[in-house]
Amino acid sequence: MDNKAHKHLLKVGSNHCSLLENIVSSNGIIKINVDKTIDVFECLAQTVVEQQLSYKAAKSIWNKVKSSSEKKGCKLIDYFDEKNRSSLREDGLSQNKIKSIMGAKKAVNDGLISLEKLERLPYDEYTKLIKSLWGFGDWSAEMIAIFYLGKTNVWSDGDLMLNKGINEICADTEITPQELVDMVAPFQSYLALHIWRHKD
Repeated sequence: MDNKAHKHLLKVGSNHCSLLENIVSSNGIIKINVDKTIDVFECLAQTVVEQQLSYKAAKSIWNKVKSSSEKKGCKLIDYFDEKNRSSLREDGLSQNKIKSIMGAKKAVNDGLISLEKLERLPYDEYTKLIKSLWGFGDWSAEMIAIFYLGKTNVWSDGDLMLNKGINEICADTEITPQELVDMVAPFQSYLALHIWRHKD
């Protein structure tokens, strides 16, 4: 799949936008690596932490959260408790992000969300389920789909870096960003990964 996606993106770039071809060639083959060591709660929580933050800032906060959890000798899901709210704030989480993650915890504990359920749902129903959680929107659903479920054909219109990157790629071409997104299907996730790596 990774090799097939790579060749497809190179072909689209060669035919329509040289900058895309250059970026894909420079990046080399990119794999969608799904971290099987994290559970569904950790995935949801980390996605909330990453909302509207740079990768570096989000990673710093997430590391603090995990460190605090370990110091208290509890599982990550148990660390997100009202008694630890002040500690979570010290880790760098806003009140809204704490509220969102607490809601995700309840959904997991109540059995509303599980890896098995997310994997078997049709994409539109999956998106609806994720967005039913307080504080989770399209962007969150798209990031979870790519990085936790390994979906290969996901594009995020709400990601600022992707928007900036695809506009640059299409700037001196005859095609629009939306046309490019359509052309690279069913490998839109790979286009996103190449742009993120290029802009990082």
